[in-house]
Amino acid sequence: MTTPADQNDALLDLCRAFLQDPKIVSQPAWRKLVLIGSVTDATTTLFGYSYNAAGEGVLTAPSTGLSSEKLEILHEMMTQTSPTGRGWLACMLRISSEGEVGVDFEYDHPDRWSHTPDNYRERLAEYADLPV
Repeated sequence: MTTPADQNDALLDLCRAFLQDPKIVSQPAWRKLVLIGSVTDATTTLFGYSYNAAGEGVLTAPSTGLSSEKLEILHEMMTQTSPTGRGWLACMLRISSEGEVGVDFEYDHPDRWSHTPDNYRERLAEYADLPV
């Protein structure tokens, strides 16, 4: 059985993987990352936005592999300790260039943070205003 400390360690390990991924941190002088992940039996998805000091954001996604695996590990750990026995459907991670981390988990609405060709501009602006 995993403990809350194990889950925190897994979350920090995931954040470190993001920060070491040159694809995610490729925007010059980035200040904040907002990353959305989901894990199902069939697939793991991960994408987000990188913002500079002026609040200008660009779409980003991790390099293939390592971060997805770490997201799946976090999901499994949290599912094991969930009082309902079910895992979250989506998560939003916010990471500042100063090392601050914020995270939210969605258990009921899988499309809460969905990104589509029709809504990405709204999402870009919405997430720019979010605190870490």
